[in-house]
Amino acid sequence: MHKERIKKLLTFLGKILGILGLVFIFYTLSQEYTWTSFANKFNFILPLLPLLFLLNILSIILGIYAWHDMLLHYASHHFSFITSYYYFAKTEIAKYLPGNIFHFIGRQALASKVGISQLEMGKTSLLFSLLLLASTIIASTIFALFATDIPLYILVLMIVGTVATVVAIVMSYKSFPTRTKVKMNLFLILSVSLQGIMLASIVFYQLKSFDFGLFIQCTSIYIISWLIGFVTPGASGGLGVREGTFVAIVHFLYLPISSEIIIFSVLLVRLINILTDILLYLSTFMLKSKIQTS
Repeated sequence: MHKERIKKLLTFLGKILGILGLVFIFYTLSQEYTWTSFANKFNFILPLLPLLFLLNILSIILGIYAWHDMLLHYASHHFSFITSYYYFAKTEIAKYLPGNIFHFIGRQALASKVGISQLEMGKTSLLFSLLLLASTIIASTIFALFATDIPLYILVLMIVGTVATVVAIVMSYKSFPTRTKVKMNLFLILSVSLQGIMLASIVFYQLKSFDFGLFIQCTSIYIISWLIGFVTPGASGGLGVREGTFVAIVHFLYLPISSEIIIFSVLLVRLINILTDILLYLSTFMLKSKIQTS
């Protein structure tokens, strides 16, 4: 009963953080843009959109490959990647529902079709989340090491967190072959890195000059923001939390990027994420008759 109350409290706080993040983002947006200026900015960024969608789709595909490898370890028989893609894409859009867990619940339907028990399927969802969490910490630290003007104490904390994460990965999931764990983490590191690269690309497309160190710093910060949005309970798809965190960190570190560029960039990444999830969901209707379920 006590644990249930704590869970409800954390979920409530997560929802509040998400709402506050959205309020903060849209308030700042209203201060920096009119509807006309925002539309002009969007038109300016249009040539970059095909590349951004491609990067986002690749990010999701890499994540599905990692999940597919995990499922094959538990499955009673081999099945195709397209089956994992179908169930992942079919359910991923449910993460935007209140609660931030319904995409995991939807994937339980795959279990009986590939010879995985409901308990094992639940375990894969938990392990996938933990691996994604670990990969995000590792990726953000790697980029931070090549960034400019990140305070030393923050770098030290990130390095310590990465070392602890690597040790935890090695010590856990002992039923998984080391090669499989390494492969899954590499896929997920690349997946979350592409999210940060997307954000940094949007930012620098709007700037007059390119600064590699600042580009890498933006990438690292957005990966951290992605992580915080991911672990916040009750924040559907990290909505509001991810964007608010990125804006807050950028202002905290006094990065030489205007507020209007920051706000536009985080909103555009979110829009691309949502539209991509919808497109992948729609693609599953063409695959239903082709997936392997026995």
